Amino acid sequence: MHHFVQRSFGLASVVLAICANSSLQASQIEGYSEPFRVIEVASDETGVIEELHVQLGDTVSQGAPIMRLRSDLYHAQIAVAKQQMSVEGRREAAEAEVELTKLRFDKIRGLRQSGHARTAEVARAENEYRVAVANLKSVEEELQSRQLEHEKLKAHLHRRTLRAPCDGVVTIVHRQSGEFVAPNQPQVITIVQLDQLLANFALMPSQAAKLSHGQSVRVHFSDSNRAVVGTVHFISPITNAESGTIPVQVLVDNSERKLRSGERCTVTIQD
Repeated sequence: MHHFVQRSFGLASVVLAICANSSLQASQIEGYSEPFRVIEVASDETGVIEELHVQLGDTVSQGAPIMRLRSDLYHAQIAVAKQQMSVEGRREAAEAEVELTKLRFDKIRGLRQSGHARTAEVARAENEYRVAVANLKSVEEELQSRQLEHEKLKAHLHRRTLRAPCDGVVTIVHRQSGEFVAPNQPQVITIVQLDQLLANFALMPSQAAKLSHGQSVRVHFSDSNRAVVGTVHFISPITNAESGTIPVQVLVDNSERKLRSGERCTVTIQD
């Protein structure tokens, strides 16, 4: 009887060990990395490229100038608009007319109260004063419109210098200096953002169900032999009908540029 208890206890230990090992089983899913963003940098202005500030393979910073379109006409228009905006002669004349008609109106109104002016004279002086006020308002509105036109031309000129929307690396140069940027082909360069990478995997539904957005996971990059911790960036709500898998993206920091885009990588998911 004593030996039977020992054998039963030993068998139970083996079963527990097998169960424990089964619970620790995990699957390694292979995927690939890609840039966090690929941006076709385009101009919303048209014209001939006067200066191209980047070349293939250059690293650019956000806000850095990429290219400048020829803008001689805009500079001339801005100079004219500035001149028209700064003309103060008409405003001063209109203000003087308002002051003069106001004094005349007040004087005739006072004479009317003492019986030395007719009602018609008071009405005429009042009308002249109102016309002068209206003229001054018209001049001020015109000068304000010219100021807005000046600001509009400056905004157009500013947009004729294309700037990098983010930090990245130039991978394609679509236009060179002297070429025309047209509305139907506004692309100038292509920038890839590599300070972060997206690791793409295809998981079975049971594996994807164990993940959540923002969860930390470990990703191993095969070529560079580096293991990094990333965060779940995207879990597709749609299952691929052909493979039965769910696309999942993991966001990986690459600020030191030690990982390459397109590199094969694996993620470990507990079964």
